[in-house]
Amino acid sequence: MNEHRINQFQAIIFDLDGTLLDTLADIGDSVNLMLAEYGFPGHTTDDYRRFIGNGIRMLVARALPNDGRSEEMVDACVRRAREIYWENWNRKTRPYEGITDLLDHLKTRGLPLAVLSNKPHDFTVRYVNAYFDNWDFKVVMGQNDHFPVKPDPASALDIARQIDRSPETFLFVGDSALDMKTALAAGMHAVGVAWGFRGPKELTENGCQTLVRHPLEIIALLEPPSIASLKRPLFDGEV
Repeated sequence: MNEHRINQFQAIIFDLDGTLLDTLADIGDSVNLMLAEYGFPGHTTDDYRRFIGNGIRMLVARALPNDGRSEEMVDACVRRAREIYWENWNRKTRPYEGITDLLDHLKTRGLPLAVLSNKPHDFTVRYVNAYFDNWDFKVVMGQNDHFPVKPDPASALDIARQIDRSPETFLFVGDSALDMKTALAAGMHAVGVAWGFRGPKELTENGCQTLVRHPLEIIALLEPPSIASLKRPLFDGEV
């Protein structure tokens, strides 16, 4: 990694699902309930790792059988899935181990933080308010009518504008190829998290510049090179 850049990081954008929060079970359970109502077969929780990431409409389309993917059926299923998920959004969802410790540390540094998700904006705000109310996220942005979804970099660049920092001073932390591609397209440093929905292979194959296996490893990216080089890894476990 370029040591000059290590010293320049001044802000962090986090993805939400699979990065800050393990939302997989609640999403899968909610979509399966919708599918059952329409007489379609459900999927395993692990299947939803592949379905999630491109917004709710794509999630529903992927979950539907091939012969059930008419525009009208997808529209109806998206509406119903949203309703069910709104009622079942926090039954099993939890922050990943180490996330709150990381946020506590970042709070002491006063680093501007943001969340950027392809989850619908109202859900994104609801999650951040419920689970991360103790920390000050300067911008919280989900899927909306103003910007295309990730990996288009427009939303990430708008966050940089709102926070008033240059894109190259941002760490962009996420768990998927979409996040890595967004970071690179926006000129930000792409940090892939190995604990998320997709895993290290997808991250490294899609431009991940730093792979972390525990949230507290992100702290080392904020240290001056002379200090970071003296520190042992904060987490030595294998994923």
